[in-house]
Amino acid sequence: MQDLSLYCAGLLGVMISIIHGYLGEMLVVRPAQTSTIQAKRVLQAIMFLSALYWFAASVILLITPVLLPQEYRAIIVYGVALIFVSGSIGNLWATQGGHFGWVLLAIAASLAIAGA
Repeated sequence: MQDLSLYCAGLLGVMISIIHGYLGEMLVVRPAQTSTIQAKRVLQAIMFLSALYWFAASVILLITPVLLPQEYRAIIVYGVALIFVSGSIGNLWATQGGHFGWVLLAIAASLAIAGA
């Protein structure tokens, strides 16, 4: 059952990262009317890197049950959950709860912790 929780958390994280990267570029970065090109690059970096980190963390969750030793499982899973929780808190704070992304990241973090 713990492995299933990790697989679900990993798949949810992959979906979140892909959707965040695509929609962030299309709906936030491209239409952004910023004063400088540097400001737009920073916005693009934030959107891309958060999606990349969530994707990488999700892949780690997906391979944990198969490739990583049991004695390291909790440390790895809690580290990945921390990445999701920090994203969830940041999203909640930035949007004041008006965006559903924080809920999805919190669910992914909870599933990961359940799989530790």
